[in-house]
Amino acid sequence: MRFPDEVTPLLAELPDLLTKLLGTDLVGLYLYGSILEPSFDSARSDVDCIAVTERGLTDAEFRQLGDRLNEAAAVDPWFERLQMSLLVKGTVLAKDPRACLYQFGVLKRSGSDGNPIIWLDFFQRGHTLCGAEPETFLPTITPEMFHRALVREVGYLREELSVKPESEWRDSLFYRVYAVLTLCRILYSAQTGEVASKAEAGRWALDHAPGDWHNLIHQALEYGDSVGLEDFPLPSLCAFIEYTNAQVESTPPPKETG
Repeated sequence: MRFPDEVTPLLAELPDLLTKLLGTDLVGLYLYGSILEPSFDSARSDVDCIAVTERGLTDAEFRQLGDRLNEAAAVDPWFERLQMSLLVKGTVLAKDPRACLYQFGVLKRSGSDGNPIIWLDFFQRGHTLCGAEPETFLPTITPEMFHRALVREVGYLREELSVKPESEWRDSLFYRVYAVLTLCRILYSAQTGEVASKAEAGRWALDHAPGDWHNLIHQALEYGDSVGLEDFPLPSLCAFIEYTNAQVESTPPPKETG
């Protein structure tokens, strides 16, 4: 598979960096998201991936990994655009406080909610950079698990934009654009049971969501220098969140058949 030239050094170095630190405790490294889509924007897009390990990182390994990633970022700025979840093999679809996240150039012990959405995204368009294929260790993702994850995603957006006035993301233009397109993805997934990119879901929502939300969606899809915070007013965003939540809640997952 061919990747954008500017991120090729990152994708070549990252598996080696993790393997040197973790050895056989590294199960695999899995790429997903916009890096694999024609809509990838080298000016704004992140590089999303999941590293799966046999066990949680020790404190020493956590510090060493943070140091190695910081050293790499000093040489290659794309490391600061890396968004990498580190999940433990036995709990990839469960809550696990041992999980870590490297984002915005910082490694944190963030924990994991066991989000199946990213794995479904991987299965639709992802790429294994190294290690075992996920089918060899990933439990079955049921419609009920997927539905619960969609409800949680709406809840996360509500918390940052409606509930927490002190949220660092509340007045971020980037986050408001992200929220609109993520809501479109949630609506798409609730209706279809599948996962779409932000751009695909935004275009879908223009055909399927009420006109009340079309201006927000258009502005998010056309996100650029001409778009400002005022184009995504909080009352409209919060109303879109509640509309999406109602749609998800009113669309129960299909019953599994034995």
